[in-house]
Amino acid sequence: MKKPQPLVYTQLRQKLDTSQLHFKTTQKIKPINEFIGQERAHNALNFGINIHKKGYNLYAMGPAGIGKHSLINLILKDHVARLSTPPDWCYIYNFDVPEKPIALQLPAGKGSQLLEDMKTLIEEVGQSIISVFESDEYKIGIKKINTYFKLKRDKKRKKIKKTTGDKIPYLYKERHDKEKELRFKLLTVMLDPAFNKLKKKYAKYDDVVNYLKKVETHFIDNAIDYIIEETKSGLLDFQRDNPDLVKYQINLMVDNSQLKGAPVIFEETPNYSNLISRIEYTMREGVLVTHFNLIRTGSLHRANGGFLIVESRKLIKNRDAWEALKSAIYSEKIKIDPGQQIENSIKTITLNPEPIPLNVKIILIGDRSTYYFLSQHDQDFAKLFKVAVDFDEDILRNQKNILLYARLIASIANEENLRPFHHSAIGAIIDQSTRLAEDTEKLSTYFHEIKDLALEADYWASLKNKKTIHAEDVQKAIQAQYNRMDRTMQLYYEEISRNFIVIDTDNKVVGQVNCLSVRKVGNFSFGHPTRVTARVRAGDGKLIDIQREIKLAGPMHSKAGLIISSILASRFNAGELFSLSASLSFEQIYCWTEGDSASVGELCALLSALSQVPIKQSFAITGSIDQHGDVQAIGGVNEKIEGFFDICQEKGLSENQGVLIPAINIKNLMLRDDVVTACKQKQFSIYPINTLDEAIEILTGKSAGKINKNGHYPTDSIYGKVEKRLQEFSRLRRARKKNLK
Repeated sequence: MKKPQPLVYTQLRQKLDTSQLHFKTTQKIKPINEFIGQERAHNALNFGINIHKKGYNLYAMGPAGIGKHSLINLILKDHVARLSTPPDWCYIYNFDVPEKPIALQLPAGKGSQLLEDMKTLIEEVGQSIISVFESDEYKIGIKKINTYFKLKRDKKRKKIKKTTGDKIPYLYKERHDKEKELRFKLLTVMLDPAFNKLKKKYAKYDDVVNYLKKVETHFIDNAIDYIIEETKSGLLDFQRDNPDLVKYQINLMVDNSQLKGAPVIFEETPNYSNLISRIEYTMREGVLVTHFNLIRTGSLHRANGGFLIVESRKLIKNRDAWEALKSAIYSEKIKIDPGQQIENSIKTITLNPEPIPLNVKIILIGDRSTYYFLSQHDQDFAKLFKVAVDFDEDILRNQKNILLYARLIASIANEENLRPFHHSAIGAIIDQSTRLAEDTEKLSTYFHEIKDLALEADYWASLKNKKTIHAEDVQKAIQAQYNRMDRTMQLYYEEISRNFIVIDTDNKVVGQVNCLSVRKVGNFSFGHPTRVTARVRAGDGKLIDIQREIKLAGPMHSKAGLIISSILASRFNAGELFSLSASLSFEQIYCWTEGDSASVGELCALLSALSQVPIKQSFAITGSIDQHGDVQAIGGVNEKIEGFFDICQEKGLSENQGVLIPAINIKNLMLRDDVVTACKQKQFSIYPINTLDEAIEILTGKSAGKINKNGHYPTDSIYGKVEKRLQEFSRLRRARKKNLK
């Protein structure tokens, strides 16, 4: 039997050869002005923002922190600068149907001009009407009307015995009409110049001119109501706080006067009010009332003619907002539904504003699970969001990307006013990026973590009054991050060191193996060993997984148990009745268990229990297994190895301890320096395994055994002993059945 060999220490961590970096510090390199990697996402974004067809909105997917916002903003910044600035939008009073405010479109900047012009106009004509009402012409005219109707009324009263009295109210109406006619004549002469001046200014815009005509007519008809007589002085004054003057104001919904190009709006809180709009109300005599100037702008209004970015998870939590957004996309209109904000039990006087035409590109940002959920459960989603923008979590670790990474760090240093980074610090950051990617051939695209690391390395360098950041400052920052988050890990390790949680790292035990798990607490993950035990007896072929039986195991864990049963039945029971009953337990695990990374270890524990050959507890093992007995890749390999190493180190390294990992996971190894050093000094070992046979041989020190031409395993091999034990169980089962008969 060829003795299995551990990995050499150089295979345990990828280290950047800084001779590849042809600079001493980041001061000597050009900061980056492009995005690193994400070619697929980049192409999808360019396609999505440039295709002008219905339904081609975008969904940018990927985990938080990989630069979705940054890339989208980078691409849109250049794109929108080349687009035309969209128009302003206003709501104005509808003099014909007051409950239906009119949407008014104007070129960018004209809306704010009209707003100010109307304020100036109303103030100007307000002063003008005082002049009219204080004029001799008006007073004489009113006096003549009063005299005429007094005489007419008196004449009527003399004839009252001969006629009915119903004509006297008619005189009052006639008098009112004459007064109104006088006011209209005098006010028109006085106000026409101001209104005509404004009509001329907006002569290109028919809707504005028509609006000004209605304003003038309405203002003249109601001018008498806007005048108040001062109590003390008896002088007339313009009643600026008259609520009816609101009708002449402009509700500027969208002001693009300061915008160059198209808008890009990010809606952070996408509820109905923020996304679509809201109408505010005031209570008057027990009734909620409103007016067109209390219609508030939504982010759809501000993004109209450009791009609206929304986080998908927040949006779909607000179902009303999500449904309203889909409706707006379908109809290409922003329609405000006042019923969204009013309880049915409250009496309300509300509005039904004219919908505003919508031309916007929506970009949803979220994780993949939300994208898949919407694709499966929302029949509108696929029709409205046809462009998937899928972000990668890593990029290739090649010379091109390494140099781009260095330039990225130079950019961070410039933007954040950090010290220059020595090339050794760049190497340390790139190596940490590879660890984050969990792949020696990749670099992480979680750029926010890289930025945080750069900021913190600068801090530690500052404490030593360094002018340049070196590798040791980066390592200090990494360790400090780890120490800030490792409280739960230290408590768990303390439980092991005090034997409250039993983990053996020295002895040999039958039917027991150290498997490895990863525990995640917030953003912090750590590995630790888990004791797995197996018991066997003659039975009816049932494998009891205790975690599964008590409903503390997920489907992947349960699947692994079925694969283990399949391997045992197919390898060792050809032509025999499978008569094994066995139980597997993850000892001292009281929480949910999921995944199949312990399946190789579980099967080894069963083989040990069947063969009665003990397993070396100085080893821990991780790996998934298939029905052919081949070992498959697992996740979290670095944390798992380091977790067992830390326990062994606490108990005392014996030079016999180590971890078995799937050989395919060698390319994921980016172990801590102390683990690499221990392996270099032969105090700890990492063994790669490809098959179950290799695993059981390392764990027991015995040959697994190869099947001979007679279809059996050598009697002194592990498999031979297992085969013999299972045959005994079969004989016992047959004997029991015979006795029962």
